[in-house]
Amino acid sequence: MISKLIHELSFIRGNLLVLIISWIFFNFGFSMAYPFESPYMRGLGASPFIIGLLGGIGYFVLILVRIPGSYIADRYGRKQIIVIMTFGVAISYIFYAIAPDWRYILIGIILANFCLIYQPALEAITADSIPADKRGVGFAIARVIPSIPTVVAPMISGYIVSQYGLILGMRIVYLMLVILSLSAAITRLLFLKETIEQPETIKLGELKGVYKEAITSIIGAWKTIPKTLKILTIIIIISAFEDPIFMQFSALYVFDVVKVSEFEWGIVMTIFTIISLLIGIPLGKIIDVIGRKKSIILAYVIFIPSTILFIISRGFLLLSLVFAAFAVGSVLIGPAFNALTTDLTPKDKRGRIMGIIGTLNIMAMIPASVIGGFLYQLDPSLPFIFTLVISILSLVIMSLFIKEPEVREG
Repeated sequence: MISKLIHELSFIRGNLLVLIISWIFFNFGFSMAYPFESPYMRGLGASPFIIGLLGGIGYFVLILVRIPGSYIADRYGRKQIIVIMTFGVAISYIFYAIAPDWRYILIGIILANFCLIYQPALEAITADSIPADKRGVGFAIARVIPSIPTVVAPMISGYIVSQYGLILGMRIVYLMLVILSLSAAITRLLFLKETIEQPETIKLGELKGVYKEAITSIIGAWKTIPKTLKILTIIIIISAFEDPIFMQFSALYVFDVVKVSEFEWGIVMTIFTIISLLIGIPLGKIIDVIGRKKSIILAYVIFIPSTILFIISRGFLLLSLVFAAFAVGSVLIGPAFNALTTDLTPKDKRGRIMGIIGTLNIMAMIPASVIGGFLYQLDPSLPFIFTLVISILSLVIMSLFIKEPEVREG
């Protein structure tokens, strides 16, 4: 039994192991900050619409940098851009910690999203590091293992906020996030290995015309990819409208409508994390067994009724059950989408193709974030009714038009 488990997990080594360790640092800090980020912004004077607008600005900056980021990932290699910008992300959270009002948060958002120019390289180096026949369980493990230490993180931040108040408590939490992010950056600097043969050294002078060259290169790569991947990208774009709404407004909703305390909300997020950990790897294995498409469909079948229950929930118990269901759906849909995208994408074009898919995904998040803020000010339940419609539409398209490849890309 133990020897079989060791064999199953033997591919967790080298870069994949380094990335998992760095994500442990990041995830612990994010898991403390995330449940209270939107209430913190509101406490610094931002309305729900401003919160949505801040998210939209962040996504816009991210689009601007992902295009050259995709190009850099394939030409200049993965490691150098990942390491440099991870340090930048760590520094950006200082602005969150010291912010006297929400405008300082805006500075942090712009800096953090600019530094995420390394995302395409990170996505590519992760895909490079997982064997083709292990992608379902591999992406699941990359998601689950870094979350193991985060089980107690939301309860810790919930306790800090309940003891010191929202503003001072979140300043403490963000300072902890700065320290943890720096630890992740140092880990990547010391141990991450390049996966591109003979990568060129990044020269700023050569990047002047990078947008034109990168866009031309990306378009060329896009024309060569299979039709199924293009349809999958449409689904990813549509479903992208859901993410910023839940990320930015679920915390406001649970405090304004569901009426739970800060510590109870921390417990709910802890339940979400625990369930994700317990079922993450087994469901990752299921993704490899039953296929990516069936896994994604199953996730939507879980999400749709759970969203309805979230909208009508009033109190701690039902909210806990809802997020338990969300955990199951999230563990399925993330690795399944990643695995299916990787299956359909040639390795030598992976940086560019994943870059353009990610860019289109983020473009959808810009209006979604602003729309979510506008709808929340009209009625707190409207943003989540909107996501419910999107889930149903995504489920229909996935069911009717997506076919898995007979041969997966290496």
